[in-house]
Amino acid sequence: MAASVISRTLQRAAEILGGRDKLSRQLRVPAKELDRWIADEVEPPRGVFLRAVDIVLEETPAPGSSEPGDPPSPRDASAANDSASADCF
Repeated sequence: MAASVISRTLQRAAEILGGRDKLSRQLRVPAKELDRWIADEVEPPRGVFLRAVDIVLEETPAPGSSEPGDPPSPRDASAANDSASADCF
């Protein structure tokens, strides 16, 4: 089973901060509860998840902030599919 966006976000936030223990402290949640969220056993409260999203976003460069000569940003396949399907009707 593929990891949910919640699980992947929490995992990425833990990587950014240097581990699950640090993320647990940052989010002010018990480590065992964090482990359950990452394992997709239960969903975290929305506010906790949004704080994890903030951690990830702070480490993500803003669109258009790349330097000349940097490779182009990957395209969002879902947006391309939406426009392609709109042309079919």
